[in-house]
Amino acid sequence: MSAQEEMSNRVDLGFVSIHLIKANIVCVDCILEEAVSVDRGIKIIETIRTLVGNGPHAIIVNIASLYTPSKEFFKFILSQRSPEKDKLMARAIVTTNPASRLDAKNFINFFKPLTPTKLCFTIDEAVDWIEPHLNKAD
Repeated sequence: MSAQEEMSNRVDLGFVSIHLIKANIVCVDCILEEAVSVDRGIKIIETIRTLVGNGPHAIIVNIASLYTPSKEFFKFILSQRSPEKDKLMARAIVTTNPASRLDAKNFINFFKPLTPTKLCFTIDEAVDWIEPHLNKAD
């Protein structure tokens, strides 16, 4: 992807930056170390739709080294929405922060999302895990 294409496929919402890593793999980079509300979660989902349309896709939530209190955000992003309706094939959460990892792991284990969801240390690891899930959609 060229630098020009990368810029046209990047949306900065102030609290997160959203961009395509590969066709149909969207990365949501957390920018601020603060809770993401349900309203902001809706903005994230709407922005993702503008990048991928209505086709099958996957999401990487990149918390990185931040501690982002995530109770409401994870309730929304990991909610029991229909994977078939949303066409969300897989979701990875990337974080190296011990508190964020514990928070995400507990939430995944408790809510058991319908969409395959994995906690990863790196974006490369997340992409490697996601690609087979996207290939099932073809």
